[in-house]
Amino acid sequence: MSGWYQGAFFPKKARLLTCLGGALALLPMGATASADEVFSATTAITLSGGQKIQSFDISFVDPAIHTYVLGDRTNKAVDVIDTATNTVTTQLHATPPFAGATGNNDTSGPDGVLIIRQKEVWAGDGNSTVKVIVLATGLTTHVISTGGSFRADEICFDPNDNLVMAANNADDPPFASLISTTTYAVVKKIPFDGSNGAPQSNNGAEQCQWSPVTGKFYISIPGIVGAPAGGGGVAVIDPKSMKVEKTFLISGDVCMAPQGMAVGPDNQILLGCNGASGNGLFSTVIINQHTGAIVSVLANESGADEVWFNPGDDHYFLARSAAHGTSQLLGVVDALGHREDQSVVTANKTIAGRNAHSVAADPNKNQVYVPIPAGVSTVCSAAGGVDAQGCIAVFTTTNDDRSRVAREGGEGEGNHD
Repeated sequence: MSGWYQGAFFPKKARLLTCLGGALALLPMGATASADEVFSATTAITLSGGQKIQSFDISFVDPAIHTYVLGDRTNKAVDVIDTATNTVTTQLHATPPFAGATGNNDTSGPDGVLIIRQKEVWAGDGNSTVKVIVLATGLTTHVISTGGSFRADEICFDPNDNLVMAANNADDPPFASLISTTTYAVVKKIPFDGSNGAPQSNNGAEQCQWSPVTGKFYISIPGIVGAPAGGGGVAVIDPKSMKVEKTFLISGDVCMAPQGMAVGPDNQILLGCNGASGNGLFSTVIINQHTGAIVSVLANESGADEVWFNPGDDHYFLARSAAHGTSQLLGVVDALGHREDQSVVTANKTIAGRNAHSVAADPNKNQVYVPIPAGVSTVCSAAGGVDAQGCIAVFTTTNDDRSRVAREGGEGEGNHD
């Protein structure tokens, strides 16, 4: 059975990599990859009433109901977009209200967002709560406290065990909460303090994913005490025992400060490495989800916060808001070829705090959604929007390799149970 869970897709027919057996693939500095799919912004989605898109956090796509959602701090809402028409269908306002943009990232919200079983939007907030809102009605049904002092940040869903994991990245120590989607209660708190097999984090906890192949949660830990060359790693959490089973340590020479995470094909996990790696390549990495072994080092792909895998075209997309240089970029990586196809300029870095750091893709039409903050580039106006208002830019390619994916069994429409 094929299935899509939180950006991870596993097709009916196994697909072969060009590099097998976990062999290391590395694009040298300055190498020019064969960009077989070149993306550009073709649509700009703007909010009604002149509302600005300025401060926001994480986004998510549920392709079964052609819906994109964004944690919009400026407007204290979750923006809901119909990906079939690229129009705003509603804005979800929680009760009590989301924290909004407080001027302190650690207390702002909404933060991480996702859709559970096509019915509920779960959103982390700045006061250490996770709010549950009915997508169809906008009714807030549950406000779940994770017991921290700062925001409940990125979240992911395990449909087999009916668990959501939420990360409190700003608390000391940072921790993850396992929350039942049946009882809407926290059933386990996992501090990343070096106890009970967990890594000791010295730099928060970031994007998480659940893998249907292993049945485990994975979460990026940007900095781990004792990690090689000052790097971080990935904590693997067993939802059955609700404990950290193991930690993959990643050297800062190839991946400094892993933040983003996307589960891809062929046992891959791509990590969005935010810092300047020690090897001088400003690289990010693909690892094996079973062993943590590095499958590929991707030069000049660092600076990502959220990352996403799109099964519709077998590409990773990286929101490289901290990319080396003066521009923020959308990174495009071929998951099967382990190579950069292209990096597209999304914004400049002239205005502090306005970062194009969020990305999600709809596999049905191979549309990539990147919120562009107001006043940081001309991407919105080039696609029919207003730069001073900001927009959710939709990136597409005229050379869509969807026919190959269809032949190999991956249609991009998954099972969301």
